[in-house]
Amino acid sequence: MRLLVLGGTRFLGRAIVDEAVRRGYDVTTFSRGLSGEPRPGAEALHGDRTSYPDLLRVAERDFDVAVDTSSIAPVHVAAAARLLADRVRHYTYISTISVYAEWPRQPVSEDSPVLDCPPGAAGSDEELGYGRLKAGSERAIAEAMPGRHLIVRPGVIVGPHENVGRLPWWLARIGRGGAVLAPGRPDQPLRITDARDLASWVVDNTRRGIPGVINVPGPAGVTLRDLLAACGEVTKADRRDPLRLRWEPDEALLAAGVETWTELPLWTPAVPDLAAVWEATGDRALRTGMRYRPLTDTVRDTWTWLRRDFASAGGIPDGFPRAEGLGLDRAKEEAILAGRP
Repeated sequence: MRLLVLGGTRFLGRAIVDEAVRRGYDVTTFSRGLSGEPRPGAEALHGDRTSYPDLLRVAERDFDVAVDTSSIAPVHVAAAARLLADRVRHYTYISTISVYAEWPRQPVSEDSPVLDCPPGAAGSDEELGYGRLKAGSERAIAEAMPGRHLIVRPGVIVGPHENVGRLPWWLARIGRGGAVLAPGRPDQPLRITDARDLASWVVDNTRRGIPGVINVPGPAGVTLRDLLAACGEVTKADRRDPLRLRWEPDEALLAAGVETWTELPLWTPAVPDLAAVWEATGDRALRTGMRYRPLTDTVRDTWTWLRRDFASAGGIPDGFPRAEGLGLDRAKEEAILAGRP
């Protein structure tokens, strides 16, 4: 099986490449080579997807299937899809549940309305909006390869090598111990997917060539309490100070100006704009073979990665990659815990 991965050097793309190589695929990656090292066992082609001559170098070759993990303007996704339409039999695009027009205010399924964005739109995710950028890219692929493409719409993806930093932030914070600000309701639902599980399912489907749209929101039945408890358990041996989770109500955190979702990662208070953030159907994924590992395995393996690759001199990882603005400032946390928001 000859697999082309557009991207393939960081987080989910890296996991897809590693899984395909493990299964004996002939894997080629195409990327700028700026955000990660080429993966062992895969051929690395370097080029810029916004450069037509660079794309032509890839389109001179034949592949069985392609997987696209990029987040670039629809116009560039369209160019690659058109060039590869006669070079691959099936194309998988990794999108997001953020494409749904009613999400996160209303529950969504694969049949829910999607944001409006033309397939030829230019601009970054900051200019277009992440959900619109992905929606336009989905349309570009559907036009270039009708009936021969799979659109994957995951929710929150976590695990080793996460480059957003949500789970790493909680692990690092809980790993320091002491009084930890735990947000909102302990029973807040949470649906997260290990990148390695998603990668395995994506690689499975490169052989089957399933078309259409499939949500992968993560397993139901997990709560924020479960996540923080798992973080506490795996970091226990490395923690110097006893852990004391201090659950603070949604109302108090909002009054203190804490940003939802980012300052306290994955915190979604009970407000109308976030009423259905964890309510995306995932039945199609389960019917097509998606399997989720236990939460504790993901948390443990992520902590092991952090300790190995980003441990500071004091033994607590703090230099992991993260999105801008992610994580609560220590002084702000201490002020809230002290009752001085």
